[in-house]
Order: sequence, then C-alpha cells, then structure tokens
Amino acid sequence: MNTSIKNIKPLIIVILTFFSQSSNAQWRDVKANIDDEFSQSAYFNDMCFLNPEYGWAVGNGSTILMFDGMGWRKQDVPANSPAAFFAISMCTDTFGWVVGEGASFYQYNKQNNSWNFFNNVEIDKKDFDKKNKPMIDVRSVCTIDKNNAWAVSSGENIFHFEGKKWSRISCNDVTEQLFAVTFNNKTGWAVGENGVILKCENDRWKKVESPTTNKLRAIHFENNIGFAVGDNGTILKFENGVWTLMTINANAPENLKLRSVFSISNNQAWAVGDKGIILTYNGKEWTSSKEKINNAILTKIWFTTAGIGWACGQNSFINFEAAAIDEDLNIHVASEQKETPVQQASLVK
Repeated sequence: MNTSIKNIKPLIIVILTFFSQSSNAQWRDVKANIDDEFSQSAYFNDMCFLNPEYGWAVGNGSTILMFDGMGWRKQDVPANSPAAFFAISMCTDTFGWVVGEGASFYQYNKQNNSWNFFNNVEIDKKDFDKKNKPMIDVRSVCTIDKNNAWAVSSGENIFHFEGKKWSRISCNDVTEQLFAVTFNNKTGWAVGENGVILKCENDRWKKVESPTTNKLRAIHFENNIGFAVGDNGTILKFENGVWTLMTINANAPENLKLRSVFSISNNQAWAVGDKGIILTYNGKEWTSSKEKINNAILTKIWFTTAGIGWACGQNSFINFEAAAIDEDLNIHVASEQKETPVQQASLVK
C-alpha cells in the first residue's frame, strides 16, 4: 500500500540506530542484539510500516519481526512455516498478509499477536509436484482492505483475495514470472521477467508496453507517479500514462541489480540493490547516495515520512534520518551535528 506523506509529522521519534561521528552521515546501521544462530540466517526480504513507530519485516528462516518504536521483536509463527517469507503487506494494525515459499499465505491475528496459515487458496494442478506439494513461490502481496488483496508468484500466477479465499486470476499471454505487485488508487500494477508490466483495471489484468526487456523486481507509486526497478540498473518512471526508461547519473556497479524502490513525491524517490548501493532521485536525475554502509544486498526500502526511512537486506537493517526538510521536500544536513548517544535496537524472541 502506498504511504501518503503530505502531512509530514514532526520528526520526533526514537531512532534506534548507531550514529557515526560523521556530520554528513544520513544512512546508519541499526545494531540489533541477535544470537549467532539467528544472525546466520537473517536475510530479510521485505518490510512495511504503518507509521514511524509501527512496522514489520519478513525474511528467511521463517522470520517475521515487528518494530514497536523501541526495537525489532521476533514474532511467533507455526512450526511448519516455510523456510522463507518473501513479502508482507498490512492495511491496518489488525489485518495483513505474509506470503512465501510453496504458495503459502499467512494472516495476522492481533488478538493473540500471531500469524495463522491460510489454506483456502486456489492453485492450478500444474503448480504441484508429484507429492502434491505446491512448487510456486508467492513473491509479493498488496493488502487493500480486509476483503481485497492481490498477490503474484514465480509461476506467472496472480491471486486475488475477496474475503473468503485466494482465487487464481488468469491473464492472457502472460508467461513471465512476476515479482512485485502494487495498487495506486484503484489501478493495479505488476512487474516481472523480461521487463513485463501488467495493469489492472476493474479486476482485469493486461500487458502494457514496456521500454525494457530487463527483469523488473519492484514497483512503487505515490499518487500518479510510479517507478519500477530491476536488473542491469534499470529504472522506469510512469508519468502521464507512459512508462519511460531513466538513466543513473552515478558510478553504478556493472550488472547492478536494483531490488526495491520507494517514491515519496515527484521530486524525491529512493532505490536500493546489490553491493549496498543506495540511489536517490531529486526530480531530475538519479544519483548514488554518499553513504554506503556495507556491500551487502539491500532488498527493501521504505519511508515513513520524507525524512525517516528504513532499508533491510542481507543480515542488516539501516535507518535514514534527515536533519531538516523544506517545504519542497528537499533534504538538508546540518553543518554541525552534536554527538548522539549510542542506542541499540533489541531483538526479542
């Protein structure tokens, strides 16, 4: 779901990060107290926030974490959960979905703060192996409300939830794997292999013209402005009804895989990917962020306001805090920054 930031709240929040002494640093590591066993499998695939003090993250090792403003807390999941959760989408603090390996869907139950396996899912027979186990992986989910959600999978499947079950939706001529889905108002978008772009209107999906054949891994809209990113440093922008190819004005690594994008306004967007790269868009061009925390893969980026953001990925969470923002959402860094006490985020089992 898209996050509106028109009414930017004051930046009054406990930012649980390790602050470096550099006055220009904006992206910083979040130091989580996690045990060695968990740390070895701590590959986070997705995150979402409802507000600056309430968020979620999912990943490998059957991992679901909740951020409560004071730290990341590990959530209980059924013992037979899949090895990897790929995506999460919450529409309220009481309802949302997590999806993952083997066409698995999990629904949130706030009453006991747990995730329950949802077995009413329609899957085509071709998606099962000889032992009657689903072979497809659900890669992305978009929760619109309690009776309306969409998901896409590695088996060119589109799923629709209408309150009682997840139904498989057909789309003519779609043979590509799909990796991301989102909705902008009442219009849906999905992207995937070979640069495929799908558009949904009135619950009907169809292909639209794409300016690339590179794999597209992520898509995000804010109002009517959208961005999609993927392999070989591909960035697309949707404006005035057309998708166009953009260039990166930065020394981007060769064969760069961009894995997530988040648009805040027409003049501010972010993207992350392999080798720890962080890109920012100022309304005219994409450039590489000055801060590079590490060389790890970054899989997801999310901003709760124009000045507070998170990214996650391979054994890491990083956090962004702007020193100041003007009326045009331009970020400014104070020339002098007072030393801030170190405060670590705790991960509670």
